[in-house]
Amino acid sequence: MTRLISKHALGLILPQKCLKCGEADEVFCLNCQNASYKAGGQCLICGFRNGTGKFCPPCRKSSGGGLESVLWAGRYDGALKDAVWELKYKKRKTLAEPLARMLFQKFSEILPNFRNEEFLAIPIPLHKNKLRQRGFNQAELLAREFSKLSKVQLLTNALIKIKETPAQVEVSNKEARIKNLDGAFLVNPKSFNYLTAQPLNHLTIILIDDVSTTSATLIHAAKALQAAGAKKIIGLIVAHG
Repeated sequence: MTRLISKHALGLILPQKCLKCGEADEVFCLNCQNASYKAGGQCLICGFRNGTGKFCPPCRKSSGGGLESVLWAGRYDGALKDAVWELKYKKRKTLAEPLARMLFQKFSEILPNFRNEEFLAIPIPLHKNKLRQRGFNQAELLAREFSKLSKVQLLTNALIKIKETPAQVEVSNKEARIKNLDGAFLVNPKSFNYLTAQPLNHLTIILIDDVSTTSATLIHAAKALQAAGAKKIIGLIVAHG
């Protein structure tokens, strides 16, 4: 109730409207979410449509094997691109909730019988300099909202990005993007005891991020978690592009 009152009060001060269609009292309305949503799943690396989002055996082998699949809600274009951009660069944090609903929709579509206690959600971290510059981690906002919807446990500080790298969109090709993130992530020592105390071989870790093109970020984050004992890791992203 408090959250609804706060949202209403904010709307009185700063009237909200859907960034695509202009519907009042919405930042990204359900109709526009549905129009941006893409059903099904495919290998993020080669594009083979398999309905599951799992990597094809050759693609998984080339990625190092730690990351099993990547699920994505829509293409990084049109209204969905605008929504991610507004969240990430215009600090329109209210967009995290509708975008997380799309994450949950995709997760529920591919894994309709999931049991929340069998999963652990971990957001992709930002380097400390980028976090200081931006003021927040959009992946963490998405992961928090996803956790509320799915009741999947959230661990926000499991990973640290120790290497400041150019934005992936600024890197020329797939091979360079993958190499760009070599050694970029480590398991946070403060969460290591928690991680190793959990039956990680029985949990599926969900790595959450906003956008992925080659899955390089997810692959390298998965490698760090795999080294800590994780056996099954999937990616869950808002947009592929």
